[in-house]
Amino acid sequence: MAAPVLSALQLRDILDAPARAHRIDLVGAVALPRRLAHGPAYLAWLRDGRHGGLEYMGRDPVDRLDPTRGRDWAASLLVFAQRYANGWDPDDTDAREGCHGGRPWTAGVSRYARGDDYHDVLRRSIRRLTQSLREELHRRGVLRAEADLVAQDAVDAGPFLEREYAWLAGFGFYGKNTMLIHPHLGSALFLGVALTNLRITGLAEAPRPLLGPPAARAPAPEGMDALCGDCTLCLDACPGGALARPFTLDAGHCISTWNIEWRGNAPAGRRREQGGLLFGCDICQQVCPWNHKASRLASGPPLEAYATSPAHAELGLADLIRIDADTFRALFRRSPLWRTHPGGMCRNALVVAANTGRNDLVEVVREAADEDPDAAVREVARWALAELEAKR
Repeated sequence: MAAPVLSALQLRDILDAPARAHRIDLVGAVALPRRLAHGPAYLAWLRDGRHGGLEYMGRDPVDRLDPTRGRDWAASLLVFAQRYANGWDPDDTDAREGCHGGRPWTAGVSRYARGDDYHDVLRRSIRRLTQSLREELHRRGVLRAEADLVAQDAVDAGPFLEREYAWLAGFGFYGKNTMLIHPHLGSALFLGVALTNLRITGLAEAPRPLLGPPAARAPAPEGMDALCGDCTLCLDACPGGALARPFTLDAGHCISTWNIEWRGNAPAGRRREQGGLLFGCDICQQVCPWNHKASRLASGPPLEAYATSPAHAELGLADLIRIDADTFRALFRRSPLWRTHPGGMCRNALVVAANTGRNDLVEVVREAADEDPDAAVREVARWALAELEAKR
């Protein structure tokens, strides 16, 4: 079967209306195979153990650098971005303080995780978009049948370096905090891709990105150079020291790794650094001037699916400390918070309760220290109880 062929400008024209309809903010394309400028740095990052013990990051590194391996049909990668926030306000206290000052526990949750699971939301949008593409290509006679267009989609769960391909597609530049930053939209972007058998002509002359506000006036041969200048706000503000040098993240020192990915506890002696942050950490994004600019330029709210879930807002820290597996499943199965597992959620709530001086929860913490079936949770609860009693 011959691969379907389409020009970049035709692709742009076809995807324009459905991208708006399905709330995709940026659409781009990269012809494959493609040399990845940051590929050697990625391999060195893994080799140096800067992925914080997250074994999945080291799986199939060669496939991540070349998605055409084992897929001789692959000819291009479509790249998509969807906003989950309009940057961060300079005075956003949630990102810095989390649950301090009597704020609800959801204030200690990273913006991306307060609503529905982005894997589901963005992937649904991508699949609707690629289906629109199939239908239009079939209507134009480019495809004999809709099934002739192969589109293997992935959102943060496949052997693709989405951020690198988004950079190549003109979505923005790498910041010193390692985030991809669009000068108008900031860094609060979910990224997804669709590996296709579509051969796209004229990409070098087409706008980058194909759809959405341009990130640069004149596209560079590769991706954009960084626009951070002398700014080091993200490096200076990182509470765990994960950004010890520009453009390099040491995940083992990142609070988001501790309170999301790790099944054990935070590194010894470092629980206090978590402060009031219950799930994730947005500090390096909140202090970024490009996100301050994005908050001023916002043209409309992100998808409602990414807003704080009303069911979550009804809970308190005590509920999270006492949460059982069935309740956890019912509340968080379709949320990014699912990644913590019940024990991790309870652990995080105990750390936050201690760090924010929640003396009203002493009895709940004591109950966890005595009765929780998880030995790791009991150990954290004993630590939290000691912290709270010392602050009385």
